[in-house]
Amino acid sequence: MSDKKVLNIEEENDNFQYWLMEMGDLLDEFVEEMPSELQLDYSPQSLLRLEEWIISNYKTIPEIKSNSAMLDKLARYVGETFRENIGGIWEIPLDDPKYVFYGIPQIVFKDETISPMCPLVSITTCVDRGRGDALYREYLNRTRSE
Repeated sequence: MSDKKVLNIEEENDNFQYWLMEMGDLLDEFVEEMPSELQLDYSPQSLLRLEEWIISNYKTIPEIKSNSAMLDKLARYVGETFRENIGGIWEIPLDDPKYVFYGIPQIVFKDETISPMCPLVSITTCVDRGRGDALYREYLNRTRSE
């Protein structure tokens, strides 16, 4: 495993702030462009519908990673679903290059006993597993921790 590139913290923070500012507009566009039968309403159950769509459209991790715009929108939607239903904030970890989610937006929950989640990694994991319920299970696992 190779060491990750150390990022320019100031530049990455600026990029992240811009990324957050775009959130609402990009998610509105995403929900509008996706099939209406998915009923993307930010409910935990919508994660099941969305994951079925994801695994029917993307068979491999390289395939979904090759569509970076869609992967970003999917990660935003999944992250917002977790954030809104469990309670948390978006953050980008930039202080430890050895951290597994270094430089990737993650959700940190208000309840500190719940481990942070990285929606982008969750999306690629659901593609890799191809089960159809990985995102929903991840959600349930975080709502059950106390």
